Amino acid sequence: MSTYTLTKIEIDHEAAFKAGLRDSYDWHQKIWQAFPAMDGQARDFLTRLDTLDGGFRLLLLSPSQPTRPDWCPENAWESKPIGDTFLRHSHYRFSLQANPTKKVRSDKNGKLLRNSRRVPIVNRDDLIIWLQRKAEQGGFTINTDTIRTVPRPRQTFIKKGKAGLHVATEFIGELRVNDTDLFQKAATQGIGPAKAFGFGMLCLVPLTTD
Repeated sequence: MSTYTLTKIEIDHEAAFKAGLRDSYDWHQKIWQAFPAMDGQARDFLTRLDTLDGGFRLLLLSPSQPTRPDWCPENAWESKPIGDTFLRHSHYRFSLQANPTKKVRSDKNGKLLRNSRRVPIVNRDDLIIWLQRKAEQGGFTINTDTIRTVPRPRQTFIKKGKAGLHVATEFIGELRVNDTDLFQKAATQGIGPAKAFGFGMLCLVPLTTD
């Protein structure tokens, strides 16, 4: 695994308002200012946005060192490298804020559609199945006895004059790594859809020292 950097930005509501950060699409656009050399390139970083009492916390995982943008106060910015061994443990506690969806071929009235459409998954059993499938693809197994599924506020946003919506679920629990290479790919490239809008980042705490 190449060296990655984890950056934390914590700003209050006033600073967010002054920066024009009103929805998830605003955050999506503004965080690009931390990578001025990447203009026009594909996104290679992950983010997670949480609401705090009085403000917001953004976590940013990137393969290159970000630059603090002008809209972020100096005391709100904390950046540090991730050690080479961090993603080589066998067990972790984790939190994943995700946008679980599935494809359906009918509308809400049951009428068949020519093309499938994506709808959010909200049933707990279906959410666990979704996570298990993503875990298998990502080289790890979830401990279903520990899993909590926490509904998070729906995220509405405006993109190019059109309204959008993401339905968020936070998964909290423990996992066991089966394939280190696949796991590192999942941890650095994200899980599930809407990664550009702050979903899919695995937040990890090692449970072992191996």
